[in-house]
Amino acid sequence: MRPPPWRLRPCAQAALLSTVLLLAACDDSPTSPTTSLSLSCPASFEVQSRDGRPVVVTYPPPLPLGGTAPVSVTCTPASGSVFPVRTTAVTCTATDARQATASCGFTVTVTPPPYLRYTRFLAFGDSLTEGQDGIAAPTGTGGYVPLVVRPEIAYPTRLQEKLIARYVAQTPQVINRGVGGERATTGVNRLPTEITSVRPEVVLLLEGANDIAGGNAAGLTPAANALRTMVRDTRSRGLPVLLATLPPEDPTRPRGGGAALVVPLNDLIRRIALEEGAVLVDLFAAFNGDLTLLGPDGLHPNEAGYLRMADTFFLVIRERLETSFPGGAAVPAASLPSSAGGVP
Repeated sequence: MRPPPWRLRPCAQAALLSTVLLLAACDDSPTSPTTSLSLSCPASFEVQSRDGRPVVVTYPPPLPLGGTAPVSVTCTPASGSVFPVRTTAVTCTATDARQATASCGFTVTVTPPPYLRYTRFLAFGDSLTEGQDGIAAPTGTGGYVPLVVRPEIAYPTRLQEKLIARYVAQTPQVINRGVGGERATTGVNRLPTEITSVRPEVVLLLEGANDIAGGNAAGLTPAANALRTMVRDTRSRGLPVLLATLPPEDPTRPRGGGAALVVPLNDLIRRIALEEGAVLVDLFAAFNGDLTLLGPDGLHPNEAGYLRMADTFFLVIRERLETSFPGGAAVPAASLPSSAGGVP
């Protein structure tokens, strides 16, 4: 009997089998091995401890790529762990179904809160410290309506808000002892009493505008002498002094009569700071000639002007008095040298 026509001869069967095996070896269908496994970690980052103690840190999970599912990822220390105040290396490893592995790493830096060497400030001066608003206009032919005192916008108030917001592990205080209308020649006698009463750790000194009011050039030297005496007396008590220049005045406004004398008095103030070891707070430079920061009377700052004053004091305090957090954790800051402000 003859074989069926579809039945291959042995040599043909062998050739067909070889072809099938070759095609199978070249198969690039999805059932072939997957790409190599890799792992992408989040970027390194910082968090701040509010009290200098270790904190719980949560971070985004690393992203595995490729490999054979399922892929598991573990990290050490794990997200949600307690991290100490320092830089900690985190190592993550991915493992797929075929036991292939990939790893990556990043760092978590826990920083201590910023810290102030001193926290109790006495803000001493006249109405520029007290917080008069400069809104009242002149009345009649001889006098002025008394200006309203607004302690909520005064630079000591705004400065305290800024200090509290930054130095969360402490309770900074800025005690306002501004007296409207006072001259430096009068303040020199009041300051020792206020220091005894308030017991500050730092004195913020801003005075002299009333000494040159109305263009009184004869008030320049007495004001400078009084300020020098105040700086010397305060430093002799072991207290740092932050001595401020006067803001500009607007000569076109009712109380801007001392405008031409502000620069000469400020030159004397800068010299006093240099010679007597006080830290200069240059309010005049911070205003940069911007008279829109003054109220309608041309002398007292408006709310934006008082905020500019607070910002200026804040930056100097941050630069000069910010220090290392207790326990040795470093805080980036410049410490105040003993030759500039009497800080030991």
